Amino acid sequence: MGIAYNKHKTYPQNIYFRDFSGKVDVHEIIHSWQFLLNNNLLNSEIRGVINNLTNCQLDMDMGSFQVLMDFLKKYEQLRKIKLAVICNDPRTIVFPTLGEMQEKSLKIKPFTSENPAVKWIMEEV
Repeated sequence: MGIAYNKHKTYPQNIYFRDFSGKVDVHEIIHSWQFLLNNNLLNSEIRGVINNLTNCQLDMDMGSFQVLMDFLKKYEQLRKIKLAVICNDPRTIVFPTLGEMQEKSLKIKPFTSENPAVKWIMEEV
């Protein structure tokens, strides 16, 4: 498993881009969020994080999905920003879709490509 952290090319002050590869489970996802939080990388200018899951095998079930949602809801910084999830596997897209529909305190939305995710993050509400 690997996670590459990058600032977005066009919006480096506003969007973080996380590119996941290999097999990824909930513990690694939570650890990666803790890394961003502990290193103060989600400052007040960050409007969203794009999570690219197209190159990984997501090892998640409903129980681990709920663990992740409970973790994300605990942090005000994560409730304030938009969490875009890029995925192209029906077995994966179900999780950000459930997050969007069920977790109203979080701003989660699934996408199949980067450009719509960027547009969603950068749009004014």
